[in-house]
Order: sequence, then structure tokens, then C-alpha cells
Amino acid sequence: MNYVTEFITAMWDTGIALAPSLFLGLLIAGVLHVFVKKDRIFRHMGKPGLGSSVKASLIGVPLPLCSCGVLPAALGLRKDGASKGAAVSFLASTPQTGVDSIAATWALLGWPIALAKVIAAFIAGVISGTVVDVMDKENGHTSAPSSASAVEKGSVISRIWRYAFGTLFRDIYLWLFIGVAISALVTVFIAPGQLAEYPVLSGPLGMLAALAIGIPLYVCSVSSVPIAAALVYAGFPVGSALVFLMAGPATNAATMGAVRKNLGALSFWSYILTVVAVSLLAGLLLNGLEIPAGTLLHHHESSGLLGVLSIIAAALFFFAIGFYAVKDQLARFSMKKSAAVGDSESITYTVSEMTCPNCVRSVTEALNKLDGVNSVSVSLESGTAAVIPSAGYSSQLILDTLAGIGHKGELRAEEETNGSTCSCTGCHH
Repeated sequence: MNYVTEFITAMWDTGIALAPSLFLGLLIAGVLHVFVKKDRIFRHMGKPGLGSSVKASLIGVPLPLCSCGVLPAALGLRKDGASKGAAVSFLASTPQTGVDSIAATWALLGWPIALAKVIAAFIAGVISGTVVDVMDKENGHTSAPSSASAVEKGSVISRIWRYAFGTLFRDIYLWLFIGVAISALVTVFIAPGQLAEYPVLSGPLGMLAALAIGIPLYVCSVSSVPIAAALVYAGFPVGSALVFLMAGPATNAATMGAVRKNLGALSFWSYILTVVAVSLLAGLLLNGLEIPAGTLLHHHESSGLLGVLSIIAAALFFFAIGFYAVKDQLARFSMKKSAAVGDSESITYTVSEMTCPNCVRSVTEALNKLDGVNSVSVSLESGTAAVIPSAGYSSQLILDTLAGIGHKGELRAEEETNGSTCSCTGCHH
């Protein structure tokens, strides 16, 4: 029973340390989303070469996209006229950082590691993209405009809030909770610095161990922070923590397979090998600075107003996790009910680049908001969205909406052959 109490206390302490910086980072991300015009970004990265790679990395570093969420964005860059190297640069530099992740890293691990992560991610992006542009002889790009994405409604404040907490936080809440839980478990069962007694973990082998943990693991940039902090707490050197902070968010099985399929083998190997090499080199350099690990992962005691705000932020943090967990379970239950409706009443679309449950949720929510859509059942396994139409249904609106959130949709062949399967009035296929 004592372990349970210690575990809950450790999770609460981590929440107090993490939540204020995380919320600040999410709000900044919301501001970037509302005020940074994506069409202006895209048009600067069409010419292959170092310049496009630098621009793509500069743009990618502050954006809060996870390793699955960054893939549709990178492919969108490519579709909108960016060179293949620029797309790879964006892909390599973005998932490790993000303003929310930078703020969380600063809060739990200190500014040296936060700064090192930003610099290393930027360098990895520039190198990987430049290599692709120099070596890829089939690096053509199109300048055709992309499909218009749906216009967001509401005031500036509501759009910032909706993106920061309704989209970003909801995308990462589960993995964030897992990261905090792992950090708490390490705190409870391993004494501070205990693993430092094993010299084999203090050198390059320690970084290789962090690399082996991070590469196959799906973990977003924010949720990787408490896990990295737990590694440092347990006695791993800060360089190993940096390797995990880069390799974990930047690589996972879903992302790596999709990169190879859509951008080719050269882009795939440039992306993977550059992230690995730069993370290891940055880890070695960081270890050489001899940052005292004992000063890290201390949950700073705040008094007065700051202390009260930190407690409120932590309470909201855990409440939001519970709220979205319940909401998503109810949504899954609703999807199962709609899937039980006969196939004769639905129209099926294939949807490209769905690589994780978050993709399923974003597609489901985007289509459910459309006029003429009664309900939607999205399958990650088959890569399809089955739409039950109602009055006002438009197939083109479905396709445009999918394109607007980074996915290519196609009406299944049997639907085109059989024509409309709905009997409602006002349908246009």
C-alpha cells in the first residue's frame, strides 16, 4: 500500500513540475497555428538544396507535431511544391521538438538539454534534407495548389484554445499519461543514481541502450520528456537522455514504413541514419559538458502565487486526461454502433496515411462535422472510412475535407460502379 501512495505522490509531483510549462507551450502552439499562414511557408521550399532544407528545419522545430502527425504535414509540403529534401528536413526536425516539448524539457531537465535538443533537431533536419536533394536524381516537384482546407470558424481566442487543448493535448494525452506513469515508477522503485553504479551505462553503450529503447517505441516529444527525466534520475548520463528524446519521437515503425513508401528508400535512409548519428554525437558532446545529473528532475518548490498556479495546472492536467479518456471511450462505443449498420447504407472511401489511432480520430471528427454526413466509421486496419449519408451529402466535400487534414481520399471502386447507395434527397456523388 505504501508503494501505491508513493506512486500517486510521484505522479502528482511530476504533474506539478510539468503542467505549467506544458500548458504555456500548448498556448504558444495555438497562436502559431492561427497566425502563421501555411501557404506562405510552403512557397519558400520548392527549390532543392541547402536553402530549402534550412527553411524547412527552421519551420519544423517549433511546430508541435508528433511522429505520426508530422507525416501528413510533410507530405502536404511535398504536394504543395516543396522539394523532397525539404519534406525530409521537416520530417527529421519536427517531431523531437515543438514549443510544448521545449517548455516541458526545460521544466524537467533544464535549459542545457532543451537547447541541445533544439540545435540537434535542426542540424538533423538540414543534413538529411540536403543529402536527399543532392543525391536524389528524381527530385521533381509540383507547384499545383493543394485542395483548400476547411476554414476554421470562431474567434481568434476560441481557435487558439480549440487547437491547443482540443487537438494537440487530446492527441498526446494518453502517451503523456504513460510517460508520467513510467517516470513515477522509476522514482518509486529505483534510488536516485542507482544505475550509475554500472559504468557500462555511462558511456556510448548507455546511449546505444537509449537508442534501442527509443527507435521502435511510439512516443511523442512531450511524453518522452518525463521518461528521459526518469532515465537521468536512475543514473543514466544526460547524453543518453538526449538520445532518447530525439530517437523516440522521430522514429517508430509506422512512421518509418510510411516514409519509405511515400518518399523512397534514399529519403528513408537519410532520415533514419541522420537522426541516429546526430543524436549520438549530440549525446557525446552533452556528456562532455559534465552537467551534474543530481540537479535534474528536482521538482522545484514554488511558494505563493506560483505555487498555487502550479497546483491548479497539475489538477487541470490530470482532469483533462480523465475527461478525454472518457470522451474517447464514448466515441469508440458510438463508432461500433454505427459500424453495425448494414453496408448497403454506407459509402466507403479509402483514406491514405492513417498511421495511428489519432489519425482515425481526426478523420472521424472532421467528417462527422460535415453537412450530409449522418455518421462515420473509420478503420485503421483497412484504411477506410465508411460514411452513412444524409440530405446534402457531397462526395467532393468528403474528399476536400480529407485533403485539408493531410489525407488523400478516394471513393472505392465498387461505390463508383454501383453509384449512390443512399436514398436520401439532395445527394451529389
